[in-house]
Amino acid sequence: MKKMLSSLAVVVLMSANGFAQSIPMDASVKTGTLSNGMKYYIKKNNLPEKKVDFRLAINAGSILEDENQRGLAHFMEHMNFNGTKNFPDNKLVDFLQSIGVKFGQHLNAYTSFDETVYMLPVPLDKPGNLDAGLKVMEDWAFNATLSDEQINKERGVVLEELRLGLGADKRMSDKYLPKLLYNSQYANRLPIGKKDVLENFKPDVIRQFHTDWYRPDLMAIVVVGDINVDEVEKKIKENFSKYKNPSKPKERKTFDLPNHKETLVAIETDPDATNSMVQFIMKDSEAYQPDVTVEQYNQSLVEQITTTMLNNRLGELVNSTNPPFTYGSVYHGGTYARSKEGFQGFAMVKEGNQLSALKVLLEETERAKRFGFTQTELDRAKSQVLSSMERNLQQS
Repeated sequence: MKKMLSSLAVVVLMSANGFAQSIPMDASVKTGTLSNGMKYYIKKNNLPEKKVDFRLAINAGSILEDENQRGLAHFMEHMNFNGTKNFPDNKLVDFLQSIGVKFGQHLNAYTSFDETVYMLPVPLDKPGNLDAGLKVMEDWAFNATLSDEQINKERGVVLEELRLGLGADKRMSDKYLPKLLYNSQYANRLPIGKKDVLENFKPDVIRQFHTDWYRPDLMAIVVVGDINVDEVEKKIKENFSKYKNPSKPKERKTFDLPNHKETLVAIETDPDATNSMVQFIMKDSEAYQPDVTVEQYNQSLVEQITTTMLNNRLGELVNSTNPPFTYGSVYHGGTYARSKEGFQGFAMVKEGNQLSALKVLLEETERAKRFGFTQTELDRAKSQVLSSMERNLQQS
């Protein structure tokens, strides 16, 4: 693996848990930074024709909430759909639907620990749609109205999301996350927040969160589609350069997921759970660093081919006469914390087979470490990785 693997955490329960993976930068993307610190990334894609996708990424999420703001990063995401300067009240959703953008199916957003991201695909079959899309991104970035009325109206929606999440998965995650997120701020800042805060916070508290973190130097806009790159760059400079950062900006702290010498184990169950699974994470000893050199990229390719070979072996076990699990895989990638990656394994199993499945995952990993792979396995994995790259190229 790229880095020495350090601390081990194991989870055995009846629930599924996944991790987001980052996407590498395309060399053909045009990038820049405005005078206020806001970044932009623009790429022309001829296909699909007459369509553009926007993303607004904000380098702020639930990890930055004060104790009286627990859940307000996510709440703020909701508020950007409930009234902005150019689209008051619910006019935004109405307008976007009028040009063929469906809320949920196309138009969406998410809030995580370290970031909030807004997503907007816009058809370019009508004049002015490109400008309208940029205007929406501008309003999401800086122009939420955050009226008392709209804030109080949205409480019920966010509280219902919290209520729907109070099932078996939530009850078990409350017990195992302190192990996965051992001794870190992440364990105390789940994006959904706390019920008492969501019910009782004063409107000025979320306005303060917006002032502190929705600022140019913590933002990036991404535009990809059937566009003129230079034209879009000019429009971004015209529309977004005028916004200022606070005179005394709040420090954007970063948080680590510490390593530990001992192996941490969580074994959880719940009468209402419907699936059984096992998972392990071997956290990297070093902080995550993105690939910036050819040598680092080549090492990432070696990792990708290695995990492909390992997963091919696990797939063969699934198809065996007496499979140890119904699905199993390993990979090296992100954890909940932006600063930490790790080598991870996951398996869905029949109830009662969790420990035997964990044993197989670890044994197959150790077998590969000690004895490597055959030339046939290597050739197959290289072919799979190349085919995946070719498909991505055709779709880009």
